[in-house]
Amino acid sequence: MRTVVLSSLRHQLRRYVAAGLAIAIAVAFVVAVNAMSAAARDGATAEVAAQYRGAGVVVTGDVADASAARATASGVPGVDATAVNRTSWTEVGLGGVPSTRGVGTVAADDGLRWQQLASGAFPRGPTDAVVSADAARDAGIAVGDRVTAQGIGGGRFTVTGLVDDASGPLSATLYAPEDVLAGSDRAYADSLVVRTADGDAGSVATALRSELGGGATVQEADDFLADQRSRATQGVDVFQNLVLAFAALAAFVGVLVIANTFTILLAQRARDFALLRCVGSLRRQLVRGVVAEAAVLALVASLLGAVAGYALAFGGVALLDAASPLSTGTPTIGLASVAVPVLVAVLVTVAASVVPARRVARRTPLAALQPQVEPATRSRAGALRIVTAVAVGGAGAAALLLGAAGPSLPVAMAGGMLSFVGVVLLGPVLVPGLVRLLGPLVRAAGVPGRLAVQNAVRNPRRTASTTVALLVGVTLVTTVVVGTASVKSSVGAVLDDAAPVDLALTSTSGALPGGLTRQVDRTDGVGSTATLPGAQVDVGDISTRLIGVGDDARAVAHGGSLLGGLRSGTVVLPSQVASDAGVVDGARVQVVGADGRRVPLTVAVDDGVGAVGWVTARDLRTLAGADTAPSAIWLRAAGDADARATTSAVGALASGGDLDVSGGLPQRAEVLGVLDTMLQVTVGLLAVSVLIALVGVGNTMSLSVLERLRETSLLRALGLERRRLRRTIGLESLLMSVVATVLGVGLGVLYAWCGVRAVSAGVLGGVTLPWAQLLGIVAVAALAGLVASVLPARRAARVSPAAGLVAD
Repeated sequence: MRTVVLSSLRHQLRRYVAAGLAIAIAVAFVVAVNAMSAAARDGATAEVAAQYRGAGVVVTGDVADASAARATASGVPGVDATAVNRTSWTEVGLGGVPSTRGVGTVAADDGLRWQQLASGAFPRGPTDAVVSADAARDAGIAVGDRVTAQGIGGGRFTVTGLVDDASGPLSATLYAPEDVLAGSDRAYADSLVVRTADGDAGSVATALRSELGGGATVQEADDFLADQRSRATQGVDVFQNLVLAFAALAAFVGVLVIANTFTILLAQRARDFALLRCVGSLRRQLVRGVVAEAAVLALVASLLGAVAGYALAFGGVALLDAASPLSTGTPTIGLASVAVPVLVAVLVTVAASVVPARRVARRTPLAALQPQVEPATRSRAGALRIVTAVAVGGAGAAALLLGAAGPSLPVAMAGGMLSFVGVVLLGPVLVPGLVRLLGPLVRAAGVPGRLAVQNAVRNPRRTASTTVALLVGVTLVTTVVVGTASVKSSVGAVLDDAAPVDLALTSTSGALPGGLTRQVDRTDGVGSTATLPGAQVDVGDISTRLIGVGDDARAVAHGGSLLGGLRSGTVVLPSQVASDAGVVDGARVQVVGADGRRVPLTVAVDDGVGAVGWVTARDLRTLAGADTAPSAIWLRAAGDADARATTSAVGALASGGDLDVSGGLPQRAEVLGVLDTMLQVTVGLLAVSVLIALVGVGNTMSLSVLERLRETSLLRALGLERRRLRRTIGLESLLMSVVATVLGVGLGVLYAWCGVRAVSAGVLGGVTLPWAQLLGIVAVAALAGLVASVLPARRAARVSPAAGLVAD
């Protein structure tokens, strides 16, 4: 049988190419993920080691008084220097625009100072600080500029230097001297770092454990870094396991493609097997031969895929380095990282070949030698299959809806899986039915269209198995795209309520500087603006400034509930202003304006826009009359604006005067940017399964052309032109791709709706349909299906009618 197997592989190689390609892609995907994860782990651990360079002992855990612990450590014999790494999250103003950022410390000792200067110098006094180079570039600040950090030291710092960006546990945007953060109640101690004089870290660690007590965790630096490496590895492994789930999906689609390939291929070789039976081959020998062919194919394809995956990992790491501030190492793979996916690929391929091999081997030599128009893969969906499909699909649909209404994500996920299994089982009935439904559109193409519809429904099982592979990928891509769009829409609505204005420049004490409105209008990224009048009034016990919101201001806002709740008779006050005035939300207060005019207004406390209160434009005129002046500019960013650049530019305009800059543009861009990144990564991963499915479509079309060689040759002999034959095969492939895509989009929208409801417990809104992306999915899948038919169609058209009619 070895000779037969090798001969079969040599002569049937063309038919095995697509199955081998599907195997290679799946293995390459898994190997690339493992290699890139190893690179990410190396990068993460290298960052941690760099931030603790020079340390001999590291103290973490419950240190009640870090300064006292540092003093204690300094008195231990063998200790050469100490530093306390502190961290805080507070509002940092870079370029005049405050946002919540990390603040860290710069060690006083040069040997324990881990930051790398990009330009300038390290801090020399309590009012100096260094800033991350990337953050400084985004905010448009340089050495010598002033920045703010709420609750840290005096709150204002001069930038003395810029440092390289880092991603380790001590990374921050702004770094101030140790002593500055030691006196802040907003900072906490991450660790106490000790440098030993003679390198004997063990004895120093023992002494520190005795001095500091059981609340602190004292470790030698090597042990501490090992623990940090383990934590970093776990974080990467979580991501790795998530990505490997997509690899499992790609493998599942590959199994469908491979099983379909072997089913059709072995049915086509029924006469060959019958001849082998006639010359004495046993059934078990035939099965072993087919399994051996599958194993050799899988081994060769998976090894090629492993090499390709390792090469792809280098490209992926290069892209990560270019697009992310995270450090990465060199992609590496161990023996297990290659052996496991190769072994799984071989086992999966062998398993996929067993059933069709046993089916063909069960046929008698005499039956297999009889002439036949179609291979023996043709069958009708039995009553048991239909009943099972309806039962499983119905149970899954019920669980899916129950999970969405519950809400319960596990129940919804289980229901989604069961319902999809039901759809797959019902494929031989459902897919041909949809093909017939779309048939009239294709029949309009004339004879090629009618032939394409007949060919697509002639073998329901083959057509269903071909479309199911593509159906899996399209369904999941649609689910992710629609789910992400729905979450983005709901999050956008929440952001609109919290901060309805992209950016606002507000004067807290008087009129805006002259010409500022024109400067804002000319700023890149600014779409529309509104200048709001303001006046000085008395609210409670304080004098504050109110601005008037009119129709022009509402036009540039996002229309959140904050603006919707602003009506005549209401004054909206920031929480700090309300606290200073001694009023609370819902209180009734007398607001005193120009010439002692008194207007009773109801207080609404909200920090949505700026640092001053606001009322309707009509109420402001009632309070101040003509005694108003331009006091605020609200702007809405253009649709294609760079949020960071626009914010920095507007902040730079405000830095010259006593102006407050606020707004939700930076936070909106950050949140929606994370969702966009998740969408791109997920769709990219799912695209691997779609690629494998399209390989299956092309493979099936190739095998279908081969098995219908006599039929197509007869059509050619009866006058069907080559171009019309190519059109027939293209329309058949297009029809199957469109059916799979339309069904997948419909299921994906349903799953996205249920998933959003199950995840959000009704907090998020309904499903948002991104029509442009959905039409893009349909167009790309249909076009790809059409492209997959090009080579099979050209191959069929090249065969002359005479040669095809005598082909065996």
